Parts: sequence; structure tokens; C-alpha cells
Amino acid sequence: MFRLFTGIRLPPQLRQQLHVLQEGIAGVGVDTRLTLPDDFHITLCFIGNVDAAAAETVDEALSGIRAGKFSLTAKGTGCFSGGHGPSHLWMGLAPGEALPRLKDKIDHALEKHQVPFEKRGKYTPHITLARIRHGAEATAAAFMQQHNLFASEPFAVDEFILYRSHPGEEGPRYEEIGVYPLFSPLSP
Repeated sequence: MFRLFTGIRLPPQLRQQLHVLQEGIAGVGVDTRLTLPDDFHITLCFIGNVDAAAAETVDEALSGIRAGKFSLTAKGTGCFSGGHGPSHLWMGLAPGEALPRLKDKIDHALEKHQVPFEKRGKYTPHITLARIRHGAEATAAAFMQQHNLFASEPFAVDEFILYRSHPGEEGPRYEEIGVYPLFSPLSP
């Protein structure tokens, strides 16, 4: 079985900046797990567990997507809450139309190829910095307040990735198994 999702890889400079910010998360909770810098990404669509035949169908669906290149800016902080306080601390992204448009194209391609995938409510693009099993609301709030004005330099997005997730005791590890190029916008 393959546990798959699509996402965007971050440039090395931004991964390093986010890794430095993570130093402020150290005291969040007993079971805090920081995302490793090599695993920073922006999830587009979580597909879930599929067999080898379905993984080939996913690749076929994604290979047919035509979308233009764009740029993104990491900006602001936030957290998702679990049943007992914050569960994920994250860096957000500046609003824009290109990223949700790419996500919609991916969702549509998977639906067209009859590949089941996770459909959540409103899409909240983010970069997970840490997972917190036993939340510490005050420390998480202080981290978010301290770094909420962070904004990266814009970075180019010229491809998206099909990732395979490998669960582990120290948190999931991600393997790139497919790369799908984006194209230059057409000239007028």
C-alpha cells in the first residue's frame, strides 16, 4: 500500500528560515515533534492509502494537469486544534488565486480518474512546523504572536510533487515519487 498526497516542495532558503523559527517551539509540550526541514512542504491534496494499480492511476491523472507557474510567500502563523488544545503549529501563506486553482485542478483530475481522496472543508494552505500531542496553549500562542509578522521572500513554484508518506515513531517521513511540471503562462 502507498500512502499518497500531492504537495509543493519548499526552496532550501525558506526551509532554513523555518527551521530557525522552530527553535521557539521547543517548550510547547512534552510530546512536541518538530517537522524536519527536509520534510517541509505545502499539501495540496491528501489521497490516502492506495494499492500499486491505483498509484499508477494517480500518476496518470496528475500527468495530464496543465497549470501555469506562480509564486508564493510564506506569511503569518497559526495552529489547528485537536480535542485538547493546539495540535499543529504552522506557517501560513499570503493569499492568492494560483495555489487554490492548482488544488482544484488536482482534485478535478483525481475525480475524473475516479481516485478517492480526502475532501475537507475550506482549504487552508500551510506549512506544518510542529505536531503537539499534549498542547500547551500559552506557549503556542506566544510562538504565534512572536512570529505572526514573518513573511518570506516570494518563491517560484514551477512544479508539484506526488509524495509517499512513511509513518514512524518520530513522525512521518516523505518520499517524492512523482514530479509534475507547471508551465509558463501563455504570452498575449
